[in-house]
Amino acid sequence: MKKLYTITLAALVVLLISSCTKKEAVTDTKLSYSFSAGNLNASLSSNASASGVVVAPGTNGSINWATASINIAKVEFSATKAGSPVLLESKNIYLVNALKPDSLSGTVSLASGVYEHNEFNLTMSSSLTNPPLLLTGTYIEASGTKIPVRFEMNQAQVIKLEAARVEVTSGTYVAKVSIQLNALVAGLTASDFGQTTRTGTNNTIIISSTINKTLYDKLVSRFSATLSVNFSKQ
Repeated sequence: MKKLYTITLAALVVLLISSCTKKEAVTDTKLSYSFSAGNLNASLSSNASASGVVVAPGTNGSINWATASINIAKVEFSATKAGSPVLLESKNIYLVNALKPDSLSGTVSLASGVYEHNEFNLTMSSSLTNPPLLLTGTYIEASGTKIPVRFEMNQAQVIKLEAARVEVTSGTYVAKVSIQLNALVAGLTASDFGQTTRTGTNNTIIISSTINKTLYDKLVSRFSATLSVNFSKQ
């Protein structure tokens, strides 16, 4: 009986040491997410190849975004580290102002090491009060007439972004997700906005899954191309 007790106690000590070692391996590094939108003013030409060029604010024949909010239900970070899979998750990231640069959200813990095959899956979905994406701004016709625009992407989206191999050391890292809004209208023409249904006394162009759906589908199909991610140490 004494021999059995000694063996059991030794096994328990090994198990406790192993558990502590695993716990300590994930506490030396933090990863946060940063979301920011840029290139808010883009050309809208009769020639599709000339649309999407970054222009000065207020330029005739352009789209000018003034506000941007993003509702992210979940961000999944997956990678391989020393040949083993890594999966980390952050939930409920709501950015009321995506035009504000370098606002951090969704911090998770990482262990130091080399991370390869880095992927970020962004699940954008509606809450009770906020759509996945809401942009407001102004479409300025070639004549100079200014027309309010509201783009409400009110259908859930899952977007996969990839980042380069990175060697993580102890400290704080940020996955910076950039949204280049000029790419949203690349390949479109001024008539895509000009030939739309207008709403209200100020003739607002509302773009949603139920209003101006043809334009809505074009913008949604281009949205993933506006995003990229960069993994860096602070």
